[in-house]
Amino acid sequence: MARRTTAYRRVADTLREQIDDGRLKPGDRIGSLSELQEQFGVSDTVILEARKVLVAEGLLQPRSGDGTYVRERPAPRRLVRQDSPAPGEPPFRLEDGESGLFPDVVEENTRIAAPPEVARRLGIKTTRKISRTRQVFRHDGAPAQLVTVYAVTAADAKAAGSRWEDELSSRPALDAEGRALEGVAGHLVTCATRTDFDDQDRALRIVETVVLAERYTLVYQRQT
Repeated sequence: MARRTTAYRRVADTLREQIDDGRLKPGDRIGSLSELQEQFGVSDTVILEARKVLVAEGLLQPRSGDGTYVRERPAPRRLVRQDSPAPGEPPFRLEDGESGLFPDVVEENTRIAAPPEVARRLGIKTTRKISRTRQVFRHDGAPAQLVTVYAVTAADAKAAGSRWEDELSSRPALDAEGRALEGVAGHLVTCATRTDFDDQDRALRIVETVVLAERYTLVYQRQT
């Protein structure tokens, strides 16, 4: 098993290097399964595992019945954090001042049992029912950011806290996130999880913003 693991990493590293240095360009078709087996001297299982890694990274794109191709990777655009977004506005705005981001409600005020991490942040038990609302904010019709709001009450979901804090993380997209953002499950996303607090330092709500990392960069700017 260790030998096979080393082999598929070697294949993935070689193909990744060829993509990075331009030997394999966007739109190029990589070799077939048998061609790559012959090129690297490994089994078909190793090639399939290496290809799976590069597809998950967003470097390759399989086309049904037509092989696997190098994906076009656009330069990510910058989304700037808004300290106090107005109702209906997203947590992050486009930096370049182009046309705005428009909301598309995916799920509105669904009552669910609090997920463990959300329950921890809100200081409640996982058995407690909370409100969940999801929106996709679009730019020129394409999804830019998926925003999920968790709150104990509907009033909390709309409340403006006296202070807030963000936690940033990076992880593979969940299936629902990949579909909502018109990406692929497993592609890298950047997640900003904001917790709003009231005057007594009680957590009011959680606002989670998810973007595809290859499309957008989340930016924080100091206000003067």
